[in-house]
Amino acid sequence: MKVLNALTITFIGALSIGCTSSVTTTKSATAEPSALIANTAQPLKVVTWNVEHLAYPINTGCKPRMPSDIEAMKAYANSLNADIFALQEVASKEALKQIFPQSEWQLIVSNRAASPAYTCRKTGALSTQQKVAFAVKKSIPVLKSTPFEPLGLTKTGLRYGLQLTVNSPQGPTDILNVHMKSGCFVDDYLKSDSPACKTYAQQAPVLDSWIAKREAANTPYIVLGDFNHRISAPYNRLTRTLISNERSTSITTKNLPGCQARYPAPIDHIIVGKMDATNIANSAQVHLFKNMQKEAMLSDHCAVSVSISDNANALSASVLWQTTSKEYQALTTYMYQQAQTAVAQLPRSATNWVAVMDVDETVLDNSAYQKQTELSGKGYTPDTWQAWVKSENATLVPGAKSFIEALYKQGGKVTLITNRDKANDEHTWNNLKAVGLPITVENTCLMGRSEADKTAVDGTHFINDKDLRRQQITKGTADCFTPKGTQNNWQQPYVIKFQIGDNIEDFSGITQESANIEALQPKLGKSLFLLPNPMYGSW
Repeated sequence: MKVLNALTITFIGALSIGCTSSVTTTKSATAEPSALIANTAQPLKVVTWNVEHLAYPINTGCKPRMPSDIEAMKAYANSLNADIFALQEVASKEALKQIFPQSEWQLIVSNRAASPAYTCRKTGALSTQQKVAFAVKKSIPVLKSTPFEPLGLTKTGLRYGLQLTVNSPQGPTDILNVHMKSGCFVDDYLKSDSPACKTYAQQAPVLDSWIAKREAANTPYIVLGDFNHRISAPYNRLTRTLISNERSTSITTKNLPGCQARYPAPIDHIIVGKMDATNIANSAQVHLFKNMQKEAMLSDHCAVSVSISDNANALSASVLWQTTSKEYQALTTYMYQQAQTAVAQLPRSATNWVAVMDVDETVLDNSAYQKQTELSGKGYTPDTWQAWVKSENATLVPGAKSFIEALYKQGGKVTLITNRDKANDEHTWNNLKAVGLPITVENTCLMGRSEADKTAVDGTHFINDKDLRRQQITKGTADCFTPKGTQNNWQQPYVIKFQIGDNIEDFSGITQESANIEALQPKLGKSLFLLPNPMYGSW
């Protein structure tokens, strides 16, 4: 996300003693000692992403792509503002350069020999190579880079691991990129006779041994990639093999959801050891694509990230609660169910009625932005917020989509009155579309805040800076956002039946200071619906 451009890290450090591979490091992949300079105070953001048959030329292999697909992948990668990408299913360095230009990135690709091509199921074309790779920002010295051949088990076509060492806020840190054998999706690979599980059973001790060596040497480490296994389940055999009370190993991504129906439990994970994993786990994110329709996804895996920090910047309890608690999900979903029930009780004969909704923390969830600002230690700034809005990366508040879809079916329309700047309406609209909301200019009016909304507040006719826009809806003078090529059809009066927000000032004629909860109580849960937001507000 573009709000964290300051995550560039330079170092004062020494060569790591953690990498134990006997493979000689090439000069091009090893930083000169004089380059190991500066300061490790800023977090190091690492990402794992299976890019699904990334090939060169782009129209070859099992996932042929168009130039527009490559540009979208490049934009997606840039939006993550990561320092290190661990990538899987990369055919070659030439393929990688398309997304990670060498002017900005150090590219390291597995040296595994080419394996025989096979016929792709969907296209009938011949497959390209599937290798693991790293893309590392040029500002970060790579202290050591070596292939990890043992994961290949000397079997043709089985993928090697790839390891490197960099300085992180935890000190010299070994990072291992893996793409484990696919096809063994049982919790105990030792209880299956399938060839895939037999192979997995041989790879597991290799991975366990790599971790054991770092534990014994007290070396900070990260293992990340496509595990092709649901290791978020504590009863999974690989999980029980790698995690024990005697070790510092922690699966920082275990609480993340899968990014698509095919993987309801995630198989892409980031494991850390010999470092305090609490804040790292709190920073874990799965990064959805703008279009999550199956055929439109940039690859069949979403990127997953964590930030490695020195723990100086902990997440606040409010952000932790909103991003990790089941209570938050339960409350927002329940409140939207209550609102949906109220909508269903309106007579079908009702016409020209709307629900007025706030956007941020009511429809769109911006907790990822809050996480970033807290972990960077910088907090909210207008510039970082503007960059976040432009990134169009906010996700959905639980329950919002089902409610909006039900409201449309009932014959209602939605007015989105947001205190985002009106100049950002296009970005807000794009973000709402990207998360799958069926909004059109006919069923939805989006109105960002202008200077007129603020100056209209007079304490008598307009109490808060959304009142003017609410009046415009009821009078048929609303200045709704209209995408290019469309027309505003909201020039008629509408009746406001429901108001939904996360702040008391999302309700008409109310301020934080003047709100009379006793007077509001009879309307709450009937025409007024208030969602939880402990992160920020008019309070």
